[in-house]
Amino acid sequence: MKISSINKVGRRPVYDLSVSEVEHYALKNGVVTHNTGIYYSANQIFIITKAQEKTGTELAGFKFTINIEKSRYVREKAKLPFTVYYEGGIQKWSSLFDFAQEAGFIIKPKVGWFQTVDPDTGEISEKSYRAKDLQSNDEYFEKLTKHKDFKDFIEQKFKLAPGTGGRKDVADEDFLEVADEYDVDNSDEV
Repeated sequence: MKISSINKVGRRPVYDLSVSEVEHYALKNGVVTHNTGIYYSANQIFIITKAQEKTGTELAGFKFTINIEKSRYVREKAKLPFTVYYEGGIQKWSSLFDFAQEAGFIIKPKVGWFQTVDPDTGEISEKSYRAKDLQSNDEYFEKLTKHKDFKDFIEQKFKLAPGTGGRKDVADEDFLEVADEYDVDNSDEV
């Protein structure tokens, strides 16, 4: 089918045709359609992947990654990794371990070993840790999560742009002012 022209007709309802067990199909008039309705109507779409986590050659657990494909609350295309070991379950700080590396608060000087970086001074600790040991270091992560630079890094990594919903921001406050002006019930504030 070749498109000969496109004429603007204004706003019209759009319908998404869906057929069970078929992703795409051709209508009698030759138009090809695609099942996308569930994607468009969803508030959140997360895709979870998993990879093996080994200790030596032994399977110790899995590293899961939540890929944010669509969200009204978190920046799309963000990735949230976490590790689950057979012994010990979900590692409390596993996501923050990855983010601390990305932000430069944890470095990997050699394969399999990690060192912490003091968030105030930038000084690298002399002590080296294995990933599993550092991921269970409550003292280090409790201090790091209270540090302004790390909090700012996490916020910038995941927050939505102003006015896109999910958090109270300037655009939301503007909406609330207009809602008050027109006496709209805004008891479900963002």
